[in-house]
Amino acid sequence: MNTKQSVLLTGGRAPATLELARLLGSAGHRVIVAESAGRHLCQHSRYVERSYQVPPPRQQPDAYIEKLCEIMQREGIDLLIPTCEEIFYVSQGRDQLLDYGEVLVEGIEVLRSLHDKWLFAEMAREVGALVPHTVRVQSSAQLREAMLQAGGPVVLKPVYSRFAAHVQIVADPSSAAGQSTLPEPTVGQPWLVQQFIKGKQVCSYAVALDGQLTLYADYETTHTAGQGASIYFAYSDHPQVRDFVSRFVQRHTFRGQIAFDFIENEQGELYVIECNPRLTSGVHLFTGQHDAATAYFSDRGKNVFPAGKQACMLGMAMLTYGLAGMTNGEKAKRWVSDLLSARDVLFRWDDPRPFFDQFSMLADLAWQSFRTGKSMIACSTSDIEWNGEEA
Repeated sequence: MNTKQSVLLTGGRAPATLELARLLGSAGHRVIVAESAGRHLCQHSRYVERSYQVPPPRQQPDAYIEKLCEIMQREGIDLLIPTCEEIFYVSQGRDQLLDYGEVLVEGIEVLRSLHDKWLFAEMAREVGALVPHTVRVQSSAQLREAMLQAGGPVVLKPVYSRFAAHVQIVADPSSAAGQSTLPEPTVGQPWLVQQFIKGKQVCSYAVALDGQLTLYADYETTHTAGQGASIYFAYSDHPQVRDFVSRFVQRHTFRGQIAFDFIENEQGELYVIECNPRLTSGVHLFTGQHDAATAYFSDRGKNVFPAGKQACMLGMAMLTYGLAGMTNGEKAKRWVSDLLSARDVLFRWDDPRPFFDQFSMLADLAWQSFRTGKSMIACSTSDIEWNGEEA
């Protein structure tokens, strides 16, 4: 591999993408970003040479791929790394994009199986993992029947979702089965009724090439945005999690980025919950590690792990969601301790602009939320999310 590669990142709105841009840029690579949002975190980073605004992939998938091809040709891109949920549209257009450089993504049928929570549960069982008892429902009648048959608390979730959006935890399914607030599954939008597992949540993020791990991290979910995404990250080095991830990518000869969510119950049993076949916040655990950048290229080196135990956080989210989540003195004490000891993933003295850009991004999302009546989280993915649609 040449020392300096030209890399195109899509999904510049995400803090994780900014982290990856900084990793690649500080390792000497040339970073270009393509993003459909008008404002994004990578836009003014010193580690990004150029930023392009592209058509929204969800609304204009063909125009999106055509623009990426144009950028790859113009910039002489060696490797395209999709990062957020636009990865599914990149996957659908992979054959076109491969004419202009390498693309770190599997084919759409592989990603569909991983993103579909029902299909993924079957794949996890095939690798010998524990998976909560799960029923797939396609009507309100099937939903109520599954809840009535449940022997304890359940989790209701769409087959396709992100950031725990629309997830409902039902403590007493038999009593709740008749409520009007329940979701209404359809054949086109099925839901899952899944056994609720009490315990601690652990997440992993990895890069694999030809079924072999080249980068790996895991972390416990201590503070979250509501009941969704993690906002605080500290490497936990969980051997059972690493073993599952290694076996899974090897069995499927996986190539790309892959992340999993787990629950470890009070007896120490590890349950696999779902998969995100894309970049996630685990990449923040590699800040400053130049060897981490090599993990994304085909002539890979060794498997890279986080070098230290330094915790990191999304500072603004910790000050809002984290503060709101304090329900007792013990949680308050933990929150204060974590807030004071963790590093904010957005602020860096050598690259300060993205930290301040987050405020204009948040203002833009707030305006979109006001205008559409949707939540800010829903607005943040409205132009890139993928729910199993055919190309």
